Amino acid sequence: MQNYSSSGKTFYDRWGWLVLLVSLACVPFAYYGAGQAVQSNVNKVEDWLPKSYRETDELARFRKNFPSDQFIIVSWDGCQLGQDPSDPEQDDPRIAKLIGLVTPEHVDPADIDAVEAKKYFKAAQSGRSFLDQLTQGQHALGAEEAVERLKGAVLGPDGRQTCVIVSLDPTTSGKLKPVLGKGQMRIFRPNIPPGVLRRLIERAGVPDADLHLGGPPVDNVSIDEEGERTLVRLAGFSGILGLFLAWWSLRSIVLTWIVFLCSVTSAAAALGMIWATGETVDAIVLSMPSLVYVLAISGAVHFINYYRDAVHEGGLKGATERAVAHALKPAILCSLTTAFGLLSLCSSELVPIRKFGFYSASGVMILNLVLFLILPAALHLIGYAKRWELSPEEALAKSASKGLLEGQAGGSESFSERFWGAFSGFIVRNHVSVAIASFVFCGAVGLGLLRIRTSIDLLELFDSQARILKDYRWLEDHLGKLVPMEIVLEFDQGSLAANTPSGNTPSGGASSEEVTPEEIGKLNFLERMETTLRVQEAIQKRFGEDSLGWVGRSLSAATFAPSLPTNGSSTKKMIERSVYNSTLESKREDFMKSGFLRVDQETGNELWRISLRVAAFAGVDYGQFVHELHDVVKPVLQAQGDRVQILRRLSAWSGDTKFVGKKVILWDPEIPDGESGQAISAGKARADEISNLLKNARLKVARATIDSKAMPLVQLQELEDYDAIVLAGAFSNNEVRTLETALSKIIDLESPDPLQPKQWVSSVFTGVVPIVYKAQRALLTSLMESTLWSFLTITPLMIFVSRSFRAGLVAMIPNIVPVIFIFGLMGWMGIAIDIGSMMTASIALGVAVDDTIHFLSWFRVNVTQLRDRRAAIIASYRQCGTPTLQAACISGLGLSVFAFSTFTPTQRFGWLMLTILIAGVIAELVLLPAILAGPLGAVFDPKPTKHSRWSRFFLIFRHKVRRRFDTKHDSTQPGNEAEFQNAA
Repeated sequence: MQNYSSSGKTFYDRWGWLVLLVSLACVPFAYYGAGQAVQSNVNKVEDWLPKSYRETDELARFRKNFPSDQFIIVSWDGCQLGQDPSDPEQDDPRIAKLIGLVTPEHVDPADIDAVEAKKYFKAAQSGRSFLDQLTQGQHALGAEEAVERLKGAVLGPDGRQTCVIVSLDPTTSGKLKPVLGKGQMRIFRPNIPPGVLRRLIERAGVPDADLHLGGPPVDNVSIDEEGERTLVRLAGFSGILGLFLAWWSLRSIVLTWIVFLCSVTSAAAALGMIWATGETVDAIVLSMPSLVYVLAISGAVHFINYYRDAVHEGGLKGATERAVAHALKPAILCSLTTAFGLLSLCSSELVPIRKFGFYSASGVMILNLVLFLILPAALHLIGYAKRWELSPEEALAKSASKGLLEGQAGGSESFSERFWGAFSGFIVRNHVSVAIASFVFCGAVGLGLLRIRTSIDLLELFDSQARILKDYRWLEDHLGKLVPMEIVLEFDQGSLAANTPSGNTPSGGASSEEVTPEEIGKLNFLERMETTLRVQEAIQKRFGEDSLGWVGRSLSAATFAPSLPTNGSSTKKMIERSVYNSTLESKREDFMKSGFLRVDQETGNELWRISLRVAAFAGVDYGQFVHELHDVVKPVLQAQGDRVQILRRLSAWSGDTKFVGKKVILWDPEIPDGESGQAISAGKARADEISNLLKNARLKVARATIDSKAMPLVQLQELEDYDAIVLAGAFSNNEVRTLETALSKIIDLESPDPLQPKQWVSSVFTGVVPIVYKAQRALLTSLMESTLWSFLTITPLMIFVSRSFRAGLVAMIPNIVPVIFIFGLMGWMGIAIDIGSMMTASIALGVAVDDTIHFLSWFRVNVTQLRDRRAAIIASYRQCGTPTLQAACISGLGLSVFAFSTFTPTQRFGWLMLTILIAGVIAELVLLPAILAGPLGAVFDPKPTKHSRWSRFFLIFRHKVRRRFDTKHDSTQPGNEAEFQNAA
């Protein structure tokens, strides 16, 4: 035992009050910053991806041109049109009243609701508004046809149920709580009232029980509120569980409250750092304070145990300084491993995960400042350590019990020491069987990683009983699909035909007058609208209610146009189409106001918007949907370029720009389908579209599907009667060369042609669905990258702790196995990885390594003293078996509070963290000792000490620091002094 004189003051005797007062003076700033950070809670799905990504750039460009895409769907039981759709007097009067409140013509400055409505809302429309647009004007539709066109979009299947669509002002995207928030009751500050839209709905006479809201802003606000509820709920559960775990570990009410206050301060400081750096929180980051709180409790309990040991070993004098000196190194090492695991999440492409990883890692390091500034000073000043001071008899018994390490075990062993001795003896004796069985079992389960899948379904973020899910189910049943996706068809400025008077159409060669070669194929307004409509029809045919049922009725500028004229090559049809085109051109401003047609101010290109609504509860795989959607739209747009190439090639061959009566054959050979055995056309959709476009250009189009290799030469020569033979299918290079030899006018659409225009019509897919799909793809990549980076950053630290490269790698094995085991098990069970699951691997790896560090620290000491690896394993079990289980309980049970969240990613995070940490402690107490007892454990055998210059400097420095803190340092203490003399 070390001896200390009764005279002389230690560091904390002199400066304890100053350290505590300065630290406590900073605490209010931490709590203030935490409060400001919580108030900044904003959740927008579109912000999940970095700004540099193509998907976010496309969404930003879309919103720049179509700012009205931020809309809220408001409906309720009884929100219906009258029995006669042509009579607005029969409609639910609350519809018109709500629209009047949302878009007031005159604003009374004393009416706060009206002032805020003018500020936040841009427009409001209902099914009645859309019906009026379609049933009024020169080419008005009948009421029944108009209702049929709007079913599944703004009218329900019954043709009567409708809604109010409220468009937000573009500046409102970051201020959704004042619009849609449910309000908040506060104790010491004024209550926050419900959002202005909810107040206006109440004024319109719609009770909250009948109200149903939908749309992207509703999703974002629901995530905001769910995240805040999660913070409050987790704070309560974490606080109660933290108090219990601290009391269970310390068995002291005073110490429990000190630990609790230090831990809460650590969590507040971590949250305040977000505000201090100018960032905002989101639903994922709001889980971070509870994580820091649990880790702070674990760290505080460890420090108090060090403090108690310091009093037992060296007496009361200087115990605080010795405890800090002894606890600082393992605390920093454990914090670094946890921080590295969290920082590895910064490799993720998803912004919320990156923010969570960075600020959680910062919080882990901040908690060390709190614990090593406030906790030691507080414990020292209240003199609590006097209760731990041993009497002479207890000190003698304590000294005698040290014989256990030298194998002098006797009747003084506790139950836990006897249990761990028997358990470790079994593991050591059967280390080969235990290691092989563990690796085989984990390897078999780990194969499930090959079956792993990811999922980011916005509605799965919420509890099954959440209000938003009930509203969405009602809206889908009574109105139509809800998840928004936007397609923008961009017509290049060079593809737009100039507007001409009725009867003249310089487009597509359909005119009877000569046009310049550069004008050939340019699209007039009607043809651009027809292209948009054909895209809608192709999507509806593939994904609509009569097919997969994934997509509801889509909206575009064509929805608000009268019925388009049919195709035909007669002169009468061409005149009719020309007149119709002029009529549409004259109504361009009306189409622009509808929000579905724009001209890009930067490029001059014309943008046609198609607004889709995807099913929310049909289990749609967004990845598969986006791929198939591309496949459906691509042939329609390709055909436009093909049409121009064909017309220009005909013009080059004939020397004129008149195409009336020219004969073209489209050759699209059928190929056998390997699975069904039926004959299918490789490019049928593309060929069908080309055929329709050429007929509009007044060409005579024939189709051929026969295999060219089976066609006799005589029959081939008959094709010379055509003005062009268009190869629209899958022809090999040899087949093309053969046909070009036999025939003179071949147009191969797959071969480069100088007359082929640049891409005149392109498509952009944007909205929630592509963003979620990109995030879903990024999730699996993030899991692999973050786990890899966690391993690469923690392994060097383990090598440093183990003082051996090979030993560090061996020590990482039991920490990697639980992660492989749990995620492999998820693969076998078909459980998808979501945004909460993805974070667990790296965090669990960083937390689990802490136990490895403690076990190896005892093992190295014991193997050095006992010179017997297997005896050292048993001795290490006796010393750290129980603390390892305690640490696992504190971390595992502490993090399990996340499972009580109603925010699904946080809930999944809690369950997985608990499961992985349980698997980790099993690997720590079963697999690691089995490895150490086997051949791989030889890397930990002690070697002759040979100090380098830097290690000698470190040892001398550490010796001097300890002498500085210990007024009467016992220079005869074995181990430390011998090591110092050797280094010196």
